[in-house]
Amino acid sequence: MKLNSNFSTALACSLVLGCQSTTASQELATPQDHGVAPHVASTSIHARAATQEVEAWTPEDGVDILLSRAIVHSPKVRQAYQAWQVALERVPQVTALPDPWLSLTGYVQSVETRTGPMDARIGFTQKLPWPGKLDAAGDYASAQAEVARNQVEVARLGIRRMFLRNWAERIYLRKAEEITAAQVALLEHIEEVSLRLYESSRVPQADVLRTQVERLEMVDRLDTLIQREAPLISIMESALGAPIDAASSWDTLEFYPSSILAEESILKQRLMAESPVMQQQQARLLVSQQAQEVAELSGRPDLSIGADWTWIGNGNPVQPGAGDDAFAMTLAVELPLGKGRIDGARRQALANRRLVVAQIEARQWELLAELQQALSSYEDALRRIHLFEQRMLPLSEQTYETTLAAYQSGQAGFQDMLDAARVMLDFRLSSARASADAALAIADLHGLLTEELLLAENLER
Repeated sequence: MKLNSNFSTALACSLVLGCQSTTASQELATPQDHGVAPHVASTSIHARAATQEVEAWTPEDGVDILLSRAIVHSPKVRQAYQAWQVALERVPQVTALPDPWLSLTGYVQSVETRTGPMDARIGFTQKLPWPGKLDAAGDYASAQAEVARNQVEVARLGIRRMFLRNWAERIYLRKAEEITAAQVALLEHIEEVSLRLYESSRVPQADVLRTQVERLEMVDRLDTLIQREAPLISIMESALGAPIDAASSWDTLEFYPSSILAEESILKQRLMAESPVMQQQQARLLVSQQAQEVAELSGRPDLSIGADWTWIGNGNPVQPGAGDDAFAMTLAVELPLGKGRIDGARRQALANRRLVVAQIEARQWELLAELQQALSSYEDALRRIHLFEQRMLPLSEQTYETTLAAYQSGQAGFQDMLDAARVMLDFRLSSARASADAALAIADLHGLLTEELLLAENLER
């Protein structure tokens, strides 16, 4: 059984689907080396869509629809979205003035004054933070909200990568099942040939028995491949947040001419400057800077203003102002005497900023390494695809056909024919594995950059 070259080529690009950007989604394709890729309908995605309920899934939905829904409705994405909303609601809280105090005082025993007894008092007090403190607190909370917003995009990339990797593995399993089932049929044919030769006393019974053992081993491998599908489906369902109908045609591929990935140097520049992961890291740096500003202002004293109204009872009528109520105003200043505490908070904020800078540098090197690994894996997979499909597979199939004919004529041994069949199986599976590895590498790239950052046609960026 010869592999269909177009199918293997398509599987190499099978994970190049329409990516979602932070504002809108477009279609993504892979290098022209293998001119086809699965089509994915473009879907506009807004962050608030994460709060909507998951629409009813139907068996007619293709993988593009499932992927778009996973990016929007995944529980992890919705969790990140709600965390962002929590952070946003923190901003108006920290920028508002503290609530004022209203006090009412009654005297168990009246206090006599020159103008009469003090019957009761009502007071009002308002705390006023030092100028700039509320603004600094608001900037700090806004920076934290920006980190949470970027986490929504990072979560989408992660869900996309997880979904596509498992989808690619499922496609590989389907292809491996097809190849293994064909190998079982091939061994059944070999068994029939050896049985006829045994009946004519041209080969020993051991050839028949060895063929049966080999066939049973292939049946076992086929059953194992089938059993591996269920966990992959479960992982994809966890990304989607809804069950997937196993009887559907959701994994049907549609193909269209592909575009070209940007060069490695350009991808590195975009990864450092525009990827959601690095944008989140830059937002974390802004948080540390705002935390420094808050710490610097922590040593400034807060103010407090107040007013009191005191009711005065009837007093000596001969006294000037007898019985007149009293009004007073208060101005208080906080005394920041905890110098050790204040200096400690400032040193902590500075150390935290240096920590974030070091973490960003480490993350940059990690992302560059992940990008290099994905690109290298992709190039190596394309090399193996070409090697197996153009050279090794045709040779192995020719070798098997020649050996089978020689075995039937008594010019080759049974072991030679069996070895030729095994080599042909291994090459077919290796070719399918190379196609899946190429798809996995593309999925890893989708976990680093959004679609418009991957394509070479967007050089104007």
